[in-house]
Amino acid sequence: MKKLLLIIFLCLSLNANINQAVIGLIGSSDFNTHRNLISSIFKNQSYFYTNGSLDYAKISQTLQNNNLLKLNLGSTQSIEATFIFTSSPKKSFKNINDILKTIGVQNFVTLEQSVVDNQLKWSIKVQTAAAINPLRLSQELQSTNCRIIDIKKEGNNKWSYYIDSKKSSIYKAEDLVTKASVSLKKPIRPYILEIANSDSLKIDSNIGNSWYPTIIFYDDSFNVIDVFESETLHKNLRVDIPTNTRFVKVDDFYALTNIKNGLIITKE
Repeated sequence: MKKLLLIIFLCLSLNANINQAVIGLIGSSDFNTHRNLISSIFKNQSYFYTNGSLDYAKISQTLQNNNLLKLNLGSTQSIEATFIFTSSPKKSFKNINDILKTIGVQNFVTLEQSVVDNQLKWSIKVQTAAAINPLRLSQELQSTNCRIIDIKKEGNNKWSYYIDSKKSSIYKAEDLVTKASVSLKKPIRPYILEIANSDSLKIDSNIGNSWYPTIIFYDDSFNVIDVFESETLHKNLRVDIPTNTRFVKVDDFYALTNIKNGLIITKE
């Protein structure tokens, strides 16, 4: 009897958590309007959890598949979004800026930015005809080992996103952790590499480049450790990696067009 009561309690608890997540995504009015449909499509509660936590990508995908995720605002309007990251404020700020651009959120204005107890809070205002897509946002955050732990819809045009970032990496960083070498194509922004188990980097400039290197070394929290810059043309370069380096930015001293044909980077 006790086991049965525990199972019932857990099921009710899971369902309540999913309902709150859905309300955060679509608002209480639409939730009440479509309560029966929502109850049906989310009946397999365990599917919407990953490693014991709500999976906002799965929840958003299900809402979208059932035409319940309404993002179109009908006209260009001003919306506010607040992002609260649990840790790594420098990495988090870089990641969320790059992710927003990837998912089409641009020309935003910062309303507030603060760091308290290593937690980043960043609020923006943007003129747009559509709300931020929580599915795209969840998916891109997951690619940086971050996950949304809560979304709150606070009125028609205001949302808050709470994000677990304690295991975060850098968005779209090139992999020199599991790989020994990477061949990089024409950059649209400076290259970022995540590295491990290496004392130095050998960088070969492809034919047609005129490369004047700027290389910045960061620790795991994205604090700058060291900078190498040169106003001299290089075709090949070997640089030592400072202790505690986790990320490396590779840029050109003058303009990215100088490395338009890409680079080959090998760890040694």
